[in-house]
Amino acid sequence: MGEGFLGEIDEYFEKLSDLAKIAKEANIAVHELVESPGPHAAMVAPVLAFRESILTSEDENGLSGYLVIGFFAGRTRRERLAAFAMTFEVEHEWNRREVKRLCARYDSGQHLFKSVPGLFGKIRRRANGRQDFELIDVSAVSSVGGSEIYRAESGFTKLCPYLSPGIVNWAQNEWPTAPAFVRLDAGYYSATQPLQLLTEATLVPANPRWLEDFSLRKGMKDFAAYHLLDRPASEGHAEYWDYHVKKVRRLEVHVERREDDYLTMMIEELPRPDDPSGLMIARCIHLDTRDPALTPLGKVEMQHLDLAINVYEGEDRERRFAQMLQNGKVQDASFRTHLFRIERTPFVSLFSFCGMFLKSQVLSASGSMSS
Repeated sequence: MGEGFLGEIDEYFEKLSDLAKIAKEANIAVHELVESPGPHAAMVAPVLAFRESILTSEDENGLSGYLVIGFFAGRTRRERLAAFAMTFEVEHEWNRREVKRLCARYDSGQHLFKSVPGLFGKIRRRANGRQDFELIDVSAVSSVGGSEIYRAESGFTKLCPYLSPGIVNWAQNEWPTAPAFVRLDAGYYSATQPLQLLTEATLVPANPRWLEDFSLRKGMKDFAAYHLLDRPASEGHAEYWDYHVKKVRRLEVHVERREDDYLTMMIEELPRPDDPSGLMIARCIHLDTRDPALTPLGKVEMQHLDLAINVYEGEDRERRFAQMLQNGKVQDASFRTHLFRIERTPFVSLFSFCGMFLKSQVLSASGSMSS
């Protein structure tokens, strides 16, 4: 494969990125832009022609089923296949750009902070006094009816879509005085109230049965990994749904007591490592506590609990999926962001957070029971 062809491929994906931006700014579906490009025809036509020129037998097999939908009518079969391929690839690029944008560090030039400058001062400060540029004090904004829409002074913004408003509502109701911080979409601000999303209710799971003591001693580590298998639905509908619909593959738990009075825990849920978007978006929970070994679990308090997403792309996702948290160190995420943080809450609340935040109910139940 020559360098010239590789250069054409690179240029093709650059054009996809441009088309994704055009579709987003025009607030139109990608297939509409491909089918009726209007003033962007001079960009769409050559990109579509190039995509047609590199159609493969795999494209033919994977895309033929979409021809019955009726989109891109009046074109040849190969042109329609290329149009579907390009549409999906633009959407994947759109998703990649959006995830990257959502993970970007806060800065004063973002739309939210230009519209509500005072909110920039509400960004969480670390113990050293420096802002973390990821989370905002939840007391600085207020949810509209418990939804993902938040009032920010005289206007409105939204939670990062990877954080369910149900988690925030539940935590605030349970521990109204606990310091809590949320990830808002800094690219979104509206002077008028937007429509709320129709979202599934967040159910708070029951706490599992626990060990009678908190026995991990200084220098001790514990690790567990739980895998979903590709089994038929007849062998378990919940596992089948988690594997095939939610695309979850593995849950890893790493616990370490570094000092007599310091324990840290990391939980990471990994989805399929071969998503067409090129991304592997893992859900991560991190917590720590200063309570010593043998403290009754009902009395253990977390210093903090964080919910985050770790995003792996390219070789990073291949390396991460091939590794385990067992040794405490794995491939760094390509980019990541915290979504929620709460401080000084009971350790046993971890399992409710797991049940609400992790996508696989099968694996989160397994991970909870292991502890």
